[in-house]
Amino acid sequence: MFVYKNIDKSGTSIDKSVVHYSHNLNTGSAGFSSIHYISGSVSESHWKSLNALFYTSGSPTYTGESKFYYNSSNFTLNGQFLSKFHGYVSGSILSISQKHFGEKIKPGSFKLTNNSYTDKDGNSPIIKDDKFGNLYSTNAIHSQSITSISSSDNYVGNIFYDMGLVVITETGSWSGSVNYSDIGENHNTEFESTETIHTHQYSVTTNPNEFDYSMNYTLRCLPTTSEATYEEATGSAIIANPYLCAEFTSSDWQPYVTAIALYNENEFNEPVIVAHLPRPIMKSKKVAITYKIRLDI
Repeated sequence: MFVYKNIDKSGTSIDKSVVHYSHNLNTGSAGFSSIHYISGSVSESHWKSLNALFYTSGSPTYTGESKFYYNSSNFTLNGQFLSKFHGYVSGSILSISQKHFGEKIKPGSFKLTNNSYTDKDGNSPIIKDDKFGNLYSTNAIHSQSITSISSSDNYVGNIFYDMGLVVITETGSWSGSVNYSDIGENHNTEFESTETIHTHQYSVTTNPNEFDYSMNYTLRCLPTTSEATYEEATGSAIIANPYLCAEFTSSDWQPYVTAIALYNENEFNEPVIVAHLPRPIMKSKKVAITYKIRLDI
């Protein structure tokens, strides 16, 4: 015996929260690839795609042309430098699958540590982002100027957060023997992904005179002789007392709520949501009880 009740829509709400998850990937991780591009070579298609999507208006080589525009969060950031991308040069592209970065890479969380090269003191190249879409080396031996390490002179590439693309464009070297274009070949990468979680909350209220029947089959007993005879003679079930044991039919007995099922309107065959309570709650005979159900999507 099922009992249904409409939900008061004033008791429903939808909240939104942004969460971040940490990731640590390397060159062998699934959904993560590193490509070495060279303009004018067999990999020129990568260079052309980058040039059209991100760099045409930033490079002095194409000062009179406009960049192809797409809705990217990077272009809403002030302080992204796009001048270190030129024709007939090489660089590295790191492509991160969306299954890792979600909606976008959290600005300021990216860190790349190279595993192949070290300086005389055993330090490996470490590259981070500056929250504005620029990459800079935290321990470069050579620098282009004495200004900030993430300045327009010293930045070494760009990160496009909502595309999962990291591009190293610096044509100089991290040290006398290590070029920036080689740093993206063997490395560990750390970053935080971004996900938006929508939480639906439903308030369900039971009044003292509602839902007084238990669906627990262990509370049922065999029918009495008179009930069985009545059913056999009439073909009708005894709805008033469907074989509940006598001790569960007295006025002192109250059922416990262990789960709440939500159904689509006019579709009561199967529930769309079943919420299980952390512990059984006995229904009150005197006051209404409100249960709050939260569903993260």
